[in-house]
Amino acid sequence: MKTQCGIFGRVWWLAALVVCAAATSARAELAGDVTQFLGDFDRLVTQRTIIATDREQMGTNLNNSEELRKTVRKFFADRAEAQLIRALKSVDRREMKITLGFKPEKLSKPVKGTGDLLLDATAYLANYDAWKVQQTLVANDIAAMRMAVTNSDAAGLTTATTSFFTNSRLRLQKRVQWQVDVRSMKKDIGFKGTGKALAPVGEVLSDFVSAFLADRTAWEAKAIQLDVDRDAIRSALSGNGVLQDTVTKFLTTRREKAVLGKELFMDREAMRKELRGKRAKERKLGAEFSAKDLDQDEEDDSLEESSDAAGE
Repeated sequence: MKTQCGIFGRVWWLAALVVCAAATSARAELAGDVTQFLGDFDRLVTQRTIIATDREQMGTNLNNSEELRKTVRKFFADRAEAQLIRALKSVDRREMKITLGFKPEKLSKPVKGTGDLLLDATAYLANYDAWKVQQTLVANDIAAMRMAVTNSDAAGLTTATTSFFTNSRLRLQKRVQWQVDVRSMKKDIGFKGTGKALAPVGEVLSDFVSAFLADRTAWEAKAIQLDVDRDAIRSALSGNGVLQDTVTKFLTTRREKAVLGKELFMDREAMRKELRGKRAKERKLGAEFSAKDLDQDEEDDSLEESSDAAGE
């Protein structure tokens, strides 16, 4: 009997040892996955700064054709590098999910509009604000992941990474909902967006670069104007202003920004064609923000593709 108990005892001890070793290995693997993700995250932030510098340099070199061609080539090379890093980040996220065993919940079906502008505008602002809150939570999760890696805090890293994916998913849910709210407001007032993207006019590279830089400046101004228009809706809901007028202005600005986004794409194609003597080969407009990527950890328009363009 003692011999059998001894054998069983050793078996259980070995089984526990295997489980413990597996758990330790999983924690180490997660730390490695998160470290890789954070490294690519930081690389992308740096790359976007480099691209912004490229744009400034293009403006400086507009009257120097030789230097301008060099700068534009560097601009496209740096954009390509940014796209590569984004692809690597996507791989990092997938590896983190697998290691963590994270299974995202199915998105809830968005609530349809009521047909009442007052109610739909109120819902839009509530859901948009909630989306912004989720963005802050995701940023906080990334900071917590970074701290856990630095402190070799395995338990804290598991918690922070799980929270990161959970909040990213919740943010996607809010995005889907406020996009439906925008479409509802369009129906409420019978909004029909106007304006068509126009290809840049020119014969030499400097013409196309000038058009690109001008459109980029206008596009950034529209992004700022959207915040102003959104606040005007808030004010109208409080009784200060005509709600339909403020919503119309907001939707018009959104449409204008979307058109400028398309023109930026056309500007870049013209720049590439002038450089290479053939049609550009770049990802289609908005490809960086396809439906499957909307719950990513980044929510900005730094590469000109508007993350706020759905439903235009």
